[in-house]
Amino acid sequence: MTDTNYDQLRARYRVRSIRKRVTIAVGLLILMAGYALLAVSPDTASEWVLVRVFGGFALLFIGFAVAVLPILSRLTGGDD
Repeated sequence: MTDTNYDQLRARYRVRSIRKRVTIAVGLLILMAGYALLAVSPDTASEWVLVRVFGGFALLFIGFAVAVLPILSRLTGGDD
């Protein structure tokens, strides 16, 4: 392996690890948005409560899939 191949592999690994961190950060932001949508105040109109709760749970599900599942796969050794 020459130095250029090693440098390319190292750069590729660095880009992949940065992409994973950004994906996890975006997933955590989606999770927080889901929690914010679920925080329904008592004076919210009743027709919007169902929409907000449905949207909140959808964002929680998507955020969990984007943020937590890559962390779990890294902990269990499923990813390189």
